[in-house]
Amino acid sequence: MKRTILVILAVAAAALACSTLKTGADYDPSTDFSKYKTWDLKTEGSIDNPLLARRVESAITAELARKGMTRNTSSPDLWVAVHGRLSKQTQIHTYDTGWGYGYGSYRWGGYGGGMTTSTVTEVPVGTLIVDFVDAGKKELVWRGTASDTLNPEASPEKKEANLQAAIAQLLANYPPAKKG
Repeated sequence: MKRTILVILAVAAAALACSTLKTGADYDPSTDFSKYKTWDLKTEGSIDNPLLARRVESAITAELARKGMTRNTSSPDLWVAVHGRLSKQTQIHTYDTGWGYGYGSYRWGGYGGGMTTSTVTEVPVGTLIVDFVDAGKKELVWRGTASDTLNPEASPEKKEANLQAAIAQLLANYPPAKKG
């Protein structure tokens, strides 16, 4: 019995040592994640492979169900947006504050454009990005990334297994522990 357990542990350790999967998450610490009970997928077309899109949807659905969350297509608490990158890409994120008060053509001023901020991020090959957006506030509250996840040369079975493992690892610490 002890030998069997040692063999299983050795195989698991070897598998983890060979894995290059890297995950990380960032979130708004002021967010009360316990209030999020429902979710729905927000597709914006960044995954243009329908097979991959279905695999991602299936893996996310399974993991969020394990966490007690229910899919609600009519009025979810969270929108889940998934972005996949199969090649190295540069991603530009732009945030526009909208219209604000500024100098106009009149002497007393007028309304003008607000502030726009852009950040440029290099996204490595095979990266999966999962965003959780508060549907009511329309604000990003959690972002997880898993790199070395999507290998276009892998077999369909390997792609499925890699994706499920990546989503499970990515959401392992969701929801974040409440501080204080």
